[in-house]
Amino acid sequence: MPIETDPAFSVEPIDVLIIGAGISGIGCACYLQRELPGKSWEIVEARETFGGTWDLFKYPGIRSDSDLYTFSYDFKPWTSPNALASAEEIMSYLKEAAEEHNVLERISYNRKVVSASWESDEALWTVTIENSQTGARETRKCRWLFGATGYYDYDEGFRPAFEDEDAFHGPKIHPQFWPEDFDYSGKRVAIIGSGATAVTLVPSMTDRAAHVVQVQRTPTYIMPRPKQDKV
Repeated sequence: MPIETDPAFSVEPIDVLIIGAGISGIGCACYLQRELPGKSWEIVEARETFGGTWDLFKYPGIRSDSDLYTFSYDFKPWTSPNALASAEEIMSYLKEAAEEHNVLERISYNRKVVSASWESDEALWTVTIENSQTGARETRKCRWLFGATGYYDYDEGFRPAFEDEDAFHGPKIHPQFWPEDFDYSGKRVAIIGSGATAVTLVPSMTDRAAHVVQVQRTPTYIMPRPKQDKV
């Protein structure tokens, strides 16, 4: 495998290498800028842009499940009246925070970490990074390795097998890979599951779909929660 030398990376070991440019990775970088301005750091991101979950997921109605007044960074309070924010609002918030702390120019995109090992004699992490566009690999060294990768498998979301599902000949869509050009107007839609994704997806589809039915294994108790919480 050829070794690529990327100008975005320094030759010397750095203090902190951050894996992932989502809400955690950007937050870590902002804190380093604010609290430890003398430390060197970089972010490597496997995708072609920042934002993580809030950029990747495109299904109708995607929004936060957490109150943004507590989910936001303490150094940048959430000022929108919407306690439950859309992905678009969260992306705007992340961009503002990153720009205010000069984070964006220190993110290397299309860089996937494939291995990391601790070298005791050097007291350094040795990290192998693959260019997802060319397949070239390079090695980086750092004193601290911060994993801001979230808990989703971005390449392959959880997909249970359903008996006789091949009998259904219509489109089968996983919310994690929602086609942006999918038009469900006038269609009869069945949504399997009743987790957080379904809670936002079902009501968002009812205006355009001819019929929406939700299938759940375990009933849950759900109460209405206003987008703008007076409390």
